[in-house]
Amino acid sequence: MRQLIKQIPNTLTLLNLLCGSLAVLMALRGYITLGAILVSIGFVFDLFDGIAARLLKAQSPIGKELDSLADLISFGLAPAAILFGIQEQLGVGDPFSISQPAGTIILRLLPFLLPVFAGLRLALFNIDERQSHQFIGVPTPANGLMVLSLPLILRFQPDSFLVAMLNNDLFVPIYSVIVSYLMVSPLRLYSLKIKGFNFKETRYTYILAAIAAVLVGVFGFTGLFLTIPVYILYAAILSVSVKE
Repeated sequence: MRQLIKQIPNTLTLLNLLCGSLAVLMALRGYITLGAILVSIGFVFDLFDGIAARLLKAQSPIGKELDSLADLISFGLAPAAILFGIQEQLGVGDPFSISQPAGTIILRLLPFLLPVFAGLRLALFNIDERQSHQFIGVPTPANGLMVLSLPLILRFQPDSFLVAMLNNDLFVPIYSVIVSYLMVSPLRLYSLKIKGFNFKETRYTYILAAIAAVLVGVFGFTGLFLTIPVYILYAAILSVSVKE
C-alpha cells in the first residue's frame, strides 16, 4: 500500500502530461478553447503533484524528471500550438502556402520557440542548485497560464482590449520572442511554490493568490492574463527584499 501511495505524485504528473498532449492535439485541430481548458486542468495537476510529493514524503529523482517532461509539453508545446491555432482562427492565412512570403512564414512559426526555450529553461533548472528559494528566469507554467487565457478571452470576452491586440499580426510573434527570452533570462524571481499549509511559510503565495482572485473577479479571463505580469513584478521585488 505504501508503494502505491508513493506513486500518487507521479500519477498526477502523468495526468498533467496527458492533458498537455491532448491540448496539443485539440489546438492543432482548431479546438483552441478546448486546448486551453486542457492546459488549465494540467496546471491543476502540476500544482498538486509537488504538494502531494512533499506531504507524502514521496519526492524522487524520477518525479523531478517527469515533472520537467510534463511541463515541457503542457506549458511549452501546448501553448505554442494554441498560439498557432489562434493565428489560423483569426484568418492570417496558411503559413505553409507557397504564396506566403518567407518572412510571413517565419513569423507564423515563431510560437514554436516556446517549447525550445521551455526545454532549455527546464534543463537549466534541473541542474541549478541555486533555484530552491528563487527562480532564475520565468517558470514555464507562467507561459501556460498566460496563453490559456487567450482563447477564453476570444470566446467569452470579445470586448477585451486583448482581442484588438491579438488581431494585430505581430502580437503572437512578439509575445513568443519575449516570453522565450524571459524563460532563460537572468531575471531572479522569488519562488512562490506552495510548500505546505503554514501561513507564515506561504504568506507571499497567498497574497499573490488574493491579487489574482481580484484581477480575475474584476477583469474576468483578461485578469488571468494580467496575473502573470503582476506575478513577475511581484516575485522580482520579493527576490531582492525577502531574506531567507
